[in-house]
Amino acid sequence: MTYQYDPETEVIFSALLNNLYSNERVYMVGGMVRDILMNRPVHDIDLSFCGNVRDYAKRVADYLNASFFMLNLKFQTARIIYKSQTGEKRWIDIVATRENNILDDLAFRDFTVNAIAIDLQDRTKIIDPLKGAMDLKEKLLQICRPDSLDNDPVRILRAIRLAVQFNWKISSATMNAIKSSASKLMDVSAERKRDELFRIFDLPHSYTAIRILAYLNLLEVCFPGFNQETKQDSILFLDHAIGSIQKFSQFDQLVIGTYSPEGAMDIRQGELVMSLGRFRDPLATYFQSNIHQDRSLKSLIISCILYNVIVQNTSTQIEPNNIDQNPEKKLEKLVEKAAKELVLSSAEKKWMYDFYAGIGMFKSIIQQDANLNPELSFLFFNRSRFSGVAACLIPLTNALAGDGFTLNETGWHKSLELSRYFLDAYFCHYDEWINPPTFINGHDVMRILKIHDGKKIGWWINQLKIETINGNIKNHKDATKFLVTHKENLN
Repeated sequence: MTYQYDPETEVIFSALLNNLYSNERVYMVGGMVRDILMNRPVHDIDLSFCGNVRDYAKRVADYLNASFFMLNLKFQTARIIYKSQTGEKRWIDIVATRENNILDDLAFRDFTVNAIAIDLQDRTKIIDPLKGAMDLKEKLLQICRPDSLDNDPVRILRAIRLAVQFNWKISSATMNAIKSSASKLMDVSAERKRDELFRIFDLPHSYTAIRILAYLNLLEVCFPGFNQETKQDSILFLDHAIGSIQKFSQFDQLVIGTYSPEGAMDIRQGELVMSLGRFRDPLATYFQSNIHQDRSLKSLIISCILYNVIVQNTSTQIEPNNIDQNPEKKLEKLVEKAAKELVLSSAEKKWMYDFYAGIGMFKSIIQQDANLNPELSFLFFNRSRFSGVAACLIPLTNALAGDGFTLNETGWHKSLELSRYFLDAYFCHYDEWINPPTFINGHDVMRILKIHDGKKIGWWINQLKIETINGNIKNHKDATKFLVTHKENLN
């Protein structure tokens, strides 16, 4: 076959070959070769190397003026981080070839479609001992060995991801192996499970993969809370969560992307596009951001929607005669547990907490039929922060999925109107309504009011912002006068 590599990849290949000693061999392997055979663009470079990985990686990194580090000393795995002229980062992963024999190396890989190698010194030479190219053509996912999943159970999640991503069929032998090895996922580190799960959540049809995970009873292995806390109504909650994820994906396609669904949209989809379509560009920018550099915002949102199955079953169950079990504390505990199970960063944990709180506040506003005004926008985003944009969209996807809270037309239109108002506030009036000037700082508040408690100072800062939003404070003098006038409220 003829595959056209881009010029930048050819530069990397030249560096790899120019630093190769005569007694060393290097092969393209794994997903990289799979993408080449599928005529897909190649980004990251996956290599199997016969020789000293560390020495070779250092030589290549120096040649490319790139950085490198050892990912795994035990298995001799190095990563070179190469920055292109456009500033884009590309990873070059180099792994020691098993027993310095590429055939042995391929035999112990996960799936036949990933057990194909190309000799970098002769790119016309394809090494395919397990007939993976034929399986690739037949769109069939097969394990390389009967013990492939036992050797590394995280491959179970990878199998489901690949099958959904490329619309492949999982062979009967592989499906049987998945079922028999499923319990061994419990022994896999939370970090590795999280990484594979978040890759699943990034799929355009992640909801299909999640349904498969649920069917195979794998969700409770990845999320222990599903088994422990969602016995009552678990099927109903889970089914709705997956439906909401599906509608969230459709929202991404309809409002943010350029996707046009086959056939006519239903009435609510049409109303959604007409109401929120003008926010297409700022929403696209918002969803391209991330809280953690290795995980997308979309995948974090989907994990929150999925974990909300547990939140729904527990957040309203207040234990009698226990003053510590209030909704806020229960939510805090649930988020703490979710963050621990998914090994999220502190920033992601904070985002998740604000996200759930924002959804709760959104529903409360609808139930109270509150008047829409700039102050309400400030209060909402002051509580939900950066997650507020996503939080005011989820009730809409829930409604499209058949959530009883907003299923009726009145609730739907109220939710749509509130979402539009909040998005307009955030994207069009941020400096006026969401983060208005206070004209004085915390030190001024301390000096004027003679207080030192941080929470009280923060409360007064927010009051100043609200007065600014309402047009009552326009400068430093107004702000000072406001504090002096209300000083007696502290007594």
